Amino acid sequence: MPGRRKNPERYRSLAHYFGARIRDLRDSYEHRTGRRLSLNELAARTGYSRSMISAIERGDHLPENGDRVRLIDQTLNANGELTCMWPLVQRLGRRPIDELIAAADSGNNNSVIPQGQDDDMQRRLLFRLTGLGLIAGPAFNDAEALRQLVEKAIGTAESSHVEDWEAVGRAHRHALATRPPAEVRDGLTADLAALQWSLAQAKPEHKADLQRSMAYMSVLYANALTRLGQYAAARRWWTTARRAADASGDLETRVRVRGNEAIYGLYDHRSPESVISLSREAQRMAGDMVSIGVLQTLAAEAQALAVMGRDHEARQRLNRLYAVADKIGERDDGLGWTPDSLWFVASWVHSYGGAARAADEAREEASRRLPAYQNAINLRLHQAIALARNGSHQEALRLATETISGLAPAYRSQVIMHTARQVQELVPPDQRKGSAFDDYRAAVLGSSSSL
Repeated sequence: MPGRRKNPERYRSLAHYFGARIRDLRDSYEHRTGRRLSLNELAARTGYSRSMISAIERGDHLPENGDRVRLIDQTLNANGELTCMWPLVQRLGRRPIDELIAAADSGNNNSVIPQGQDDDMQRRLLFRLTGLGLIAGPAFNDAEALRQLVEKAIGTAESSHVEDWEAVGRAHRHALATRPPAEVRDGLTADLAALQWSLAQAKPEHKADLQRSMAYMSVLYANALTRLGQYAAARRWWTTARRAADASGDLETRVRVRGNEAIYGLYDHRSPESVISLSREAQRMAGDMVSIGVLQTLAAEAQALAVMGRDHEARQRLNRLYAVADKIGERDDGLGWTPDSLWFVASWVHSYGGAARAADEAREEASRRLPAYQNAINLRLHQAIALARNGSHQEALRLATETISGLAPAYRSQVIMHTARQVQELVPPDQRKGSAFDDYRAAVLGSSSSL
């Protein structure tokens, strides 16, 4: 793969940086996809002349609209990097980057440049630009520093255009449902930096709404980190999400953030007792409110009780979940509760409880609602859990092995692998032998995902 071309003009303006990123993506296309993409082919596939593409890559011209940018992004397999960057490039593309930084710093005394790196000016500049939301994607590589910036912004920041951030959140939620989590994390990192910048510059009347957006974006980031098995970092982001939600003053946001955390706490090595405690804290906070956030808290509690073998209590909470869901109706709000979610929880509860027929019916209902890949895979693993719970240990191991072996490594999130490992917990030690267990051990216990 050719190295990134040296270009001192790259940091002259956002137009120059945008063009340089297009050229970087074209240079790396063969390495990423296995086939070469020439300048002529890029021009032909995007409807431009060769000379115009060259001018865009040099930063002398910008695409005329977002549709063109999306076409370039798709052609280059950029996974949304260019479209994410485009609104700022379109608005600020001709202004010198040093002028943008100076203007930003005049209203923000908190430096985001890491200390002790004075000998690495390019990295400091990239970090600064990304912290301002001016550069997306690969330039940003210090997510913990970003989290600390967000923490500072929660208490003092203000806001703008909350509708735009809600749309961004829905897009990331869809990406989590359809793409490998490592890809989604990178896009979230860039947008969190941009949102932090919006918070820092916003007007007082918009502050609460943007803090609510920050809470939801932090939830998505914690979600992605949990899927990647980065549990310590995820827990810090859950804390940030709770603080942002509390700062927003919006009760449903506060309940919902805690409900999401409780659900993903089932997969990040927390004790079931701690999940139940968090769920019940959120339910007390909600009072008589009927909302999706309440559904999530009930779902987490029912699942945790089932894992603990408290089957009667788990079914009681599941019945309560049904009653609240009936009042809300089936819908996909784009933020974590989908039409299959209720039946997914029922599948979990009945599978751990060994109620094979009820579990089969719940899985069928969930599958009819076309769950995203993570839930679809975990539903099959619920079936393996039910088999193991009812004594069909070898069959359970074979089903878990087949399910994981058929999944591309990049999609083997730790949420999926955690569920697959639960099958072994229901197989007695004296049954953990033979070809079925050997295959399971190789596919599940010995699997290292390419996340």
